[in-house]
Amino acid sequence: MSEVKKVKLTPNEIRTAKNAAAAEKTLSLANKLMLTANQAAAEAKQALEARQIIATQKENAANNARAAYESSVEKNASAEQEMRAATEAGEKARADAEAARVAKILAAQEAAAAKQLAIEQAKQRAQEAAAAKLAQAEAKKKAAEEAAALKKAQAEARKKASEEAAALKKVEAEARKLAAEQVAAAKKAEAEAKRQAAAEAAALKQAEAEARKLAAQQAAAAKKTEAEAKKRAAEEAAAQKKAEAEARKLAAQQAAAAKKVEAEARKQAAAEAAAQKKAEAEAKKAEAIAKSKAAAEAAALKKSEDAARKLSAQQEAAAKKTEAEARKQAALEAAAIKKAEAEARKKAAEEAAAHQKAEAEARKIAAQQAAAEKKAEAEARKQAALEAALIKKAEAEAKKIAAQEAAAARKLATEQARLAAQELAAAKKAEAEARKAAAAEAKQIAQQEAAERKAAAALKKAESAARKAALVPPEPVWPFPEEETKEASSV
Repeated sequence: MSEVKKVKLTPNEIRTAKNAAAAEKTLSLANKLMLTANQAAAEAKQALEARQIIATQKENAANNARAAYESSVEKNASAEQEMRAATEAGEKARADAEAARVAKILAAQEAAAAKQLAIEQAKQRAQEAAAAKLAQAEAKKKAAEEAAALKKAQAEARKKASEEAAALKKVEAEARKLAAEQVAAAKKAEAEAKRQAAAEAAALKQAEAEARKLAAQQAAAAKKTEAEAKKRAAEEAAAQKKAEAEARKLAAQQAAAAKKVEAEARKQAAAEAAAQKKAEAEAKKAEAIAKSKAAAEAAALKKSEDAARKLSAQQEAAAKKTEAEARKQAALEAAAIKKAEAEARKKAAEEAAAHQKAEAEARKIAAQQAAAEKKAEAEARKQAALEAALIKKAEAEAKKIAAQEAAAARKLATEQARLAAQELAAAKKAEAEARKAAAAEAKQIAQQEAAERKAAAALKKAESAARKAALVPPEPVWPFPEEETKEASSV
């Protein structure tokens, strides 16, 4: 059955992957914030363009007002010239009166035009004031929206930090639970291994006691055969059958013990396989250790079964050989008895040596299993410590990244608040400038209207003077006509 090789990530790779995930999250947050900032910049640009258009309109209105003022000044100067011309030229009173009448009509038309212009300018100023109020309301609305977006971003950042902290705590709890389960599985496997070693040792001791008992029985039978050679010759067949039955019984007991050990080993292997599957489902990292341990236990179990089978085969062969020797001894009588005694002693020595060898092998296997279990336990503890260290390190890295993200979010929120405050101050300043320009323009328009009213009053005054001058009769020039008549009559 082929084993699947699984790659174990190093701490550097784990840290790099976590840093990459955190960097990707930070980049997505920065992209969202950048999109919000771009939208705010576009809106600010639109507001600035609107303000520039309003300023251009105000400048055009000021230029128009200046041109109207200059025209009114020129008209005033022409009216004064006309008035002087009417004063100097008394003879042209009617022409001057007509000119005054025409000038009055023109002045009335110009006054109506100036009044219409003033009305239009007042309407424009009202529109500009309404536009300024609308821009102020838009700026306030934009500032409120930016503040709401900032609060939302801060809430999202806090929620994200809390979710990451909760996930980190969950991962830490899972890791601790996995480590605890691995330690429990290791302790359980250690207890099962110790119990199995104790059972194998008990079975080995029992087999050794049976072998010694059999050797003692065989020695007693040999002594009894030597003392009662003739009696044993008659009872040899029964004794041999009894010995064969004892040997078979011993072999059956040993086979049962071996089967029991094998069943215990299989049960242990099944339990370890179940624990291994559970550990594999919970943590794939402990799979290699569990498989190596299961392989070692299976190898040890197989080795123990081979030793038990070898011992059983040796005992069966010895029993058959003893039976053959007994039959030969029954046929050959005394020589066969001596030979059987020698064979029995040799067999007892061989069995004792075999038992000693098997005991040494069992002890060696138990020592190897204990060393393997200790090594596996040390490896499990080392792995658990390494995983705990990695978890702590990952937790520290995650906390550091969360702190950095929170600091970046706070810094970004502060920067956005500062930009919003600057934009609000700029909007207020622009509004104040617009109000100031509107006040100056209104003042200039009022001055212009006052100058126009003054010019109209002067024009009316000139017209009144011209009318008066037209109504006054011309003064007589000397010599008077009456005196000339008198002189002519006297002559």
